Amino acid sequence: MQQRPRGSLTERVTERLRRAILDGEFALGEALSEEKLATKLGVSRSPVRQAFAALEQQGLIHVRPQRGTFVFEPTAEDTAELCEFRRMIEIEALDLAVVRQRVALVSSLAAAAAAMAEALEAEDYLQATHADYEFHDAIIQNSGNSYLASAYKLVSGKLTAMRSHQSILPSRQNASAEHFEIVGFLKAGDMLAARGALATHILKMAARYSLEPEAIRPVGIRMARSTALDHMGPLTG
Repeated sequence: MQQRPRGSLTERVTERLRRAILDGEFALGEALSEEKLATKLGVSRSPVRQAFAALEQQGLIHVRPQRGTFVFEPTAEDTAELCEFRRMIEIEALDLAVVRQRVALVSSLAAAAAAMAEALEAEDYLQATHADYEFHDAIIQNSGNSYLASAYKLVSGKLTAMRSHQSILPSRQNASAEHFEIVGFLKAGDMLAARGALATHILKMAARYSLEPEAIRPVGIRMARSTALDHMGPLTG
């Protein structure tokens, strides 16, 4: 019988927990129990502990000695800094992508914009979040610069989780409309307008991902129990 590669179980546990954070199964700031997760996933505590270490490196959880492990919870300052970082990275990536892969870029952006609009119309907000990610990832990937892609990957997980948790319907609809606007400028060859529209779109993130409802709860304080564990079953395969 062929053995699984060493570390594959930890990788699967890490990916399952990462997906739960990104897709909004766990709330921002929620306490995570190593023992309960191990039981639900049908594994020992060791791969869960190793998964926590990997997710902490990705900035998706915080391990606080003597207090516990929590899903990350961005402050207003964190969100503002993410906006600044995204603006610098994505504008530079857009400049490169237009020069190197213009046709592929516009095609990918148009497809992602359409997919997000369709998902919102169908009230499939998880799919809308995925399409939103695909739109911005297309800019990065078509830049043809692996270092830009690596830099963006440092925050892409946090951004996806914030989209899932914090963005409300009106802001999603506005973001969707702005995606079409950016595509329109690119199709028209108006690079200056496209850059400006993308920069404005990114800088609106702080308001769209408002943390006001969460601000009254100090970071690290246990939230009311979520139902995520109720739907989490043993790993398969």
